[in-house]
Amino acid sequence: MKIECPHEQDVLDALAAQRWPARCDDELRAHVAACTLCTDLIEVSSALLDEQESAWRDARVPPSSVVWWRAQIRAREEAARSAARPVAFMQGVAASLALWIAVVGLRALPRPAMPNWRGWLEDLVPSISPSVPDLSALAAAVPGGWLLLALVLVLGAWALLAPVAIYLAADDE
Repeated sequence: MKIECPHEQDVLDALAAQRWPARCDDELRAHVAACTLCTDLIEVSSALLDEQESAWRDARVPPSSVVWWRAQIRAREEAARSAARPVAFMQGVAASLALWIAVVGLRALPRPAMPNWRGWLEDLVPSISPSVPDLSALAAAVPGGWLLLALVLVLGAWALLAPVAIYLAADDE
């Protein structure tokens, strides 16, 4: 069941134009006094309009130059962040490679060069990284071993750098 008043839109228009009650027709004022639907509409709409007016009064809108300046700063910060992402990624890759090279180099040193703490380091780092004599023996044992070793190193470097290249190529900015 839907109850509507034919003067409902007239009442809303008078409220929105701030003509209620002083600058509206006597006929509309008489109708509102007799119609409970329009009376409720005026109460609710007046409260909402007062709240809207209060919100507009309390709003602190900065000047357009301040808004533009903040937008420029935000754009620069976002550009700097997006430019720093690949650099940070490559720094992480370089740090992990440097750590791996340091561990391999330390493991390749002969035992007398590192008397006490080499044993502790061997226990700490698993023995999966090849040492220089291991690589020499592998290259000598396989026909074309140095070529195979170089190919493995190039493929390993490609496997590390390919995601970075794809990221840089696919980036929208």
